[in-house]
Amino acid sequence: MADENAGGPGVEELRAQFDTLQRQIAVATVGAAEDFVGLLASAEVDGLMAGITNAAASLDEATRKRVASWVKMRADMVTLAKLELARLRGLAAVADTEGGANVG
Repeated sequence: MADENAGGPGVEELRAQFDTLQRQIAVATVGAAEDFVGLLASAEVDGLMAGITNAAASLDEATRKRVASWVKMRADMVTLAKLELARLRGLAAVADTEGGANVG
């Protein structure tokens, strides 16, 4: 039985290509990710969430629970976005030290 990948790139080469691609994507997107986290975690959005919560305070319990879940989801999104931003910054830093930041 002939190897279908004979002559093709090996696992190590594919892994290196994948790692390089991830670093290039990080370099290209870290700025946008910083902007996204800045907006999502902003005082303006804090105020919006507080305003919605206050407006729902006099409404039925189901609505109050729904609003509370929105506020929690936003907080969870901020946490996840910050984690992803840290990952992107790490990959971008590696790309910078390897000279791989020059993406077309």
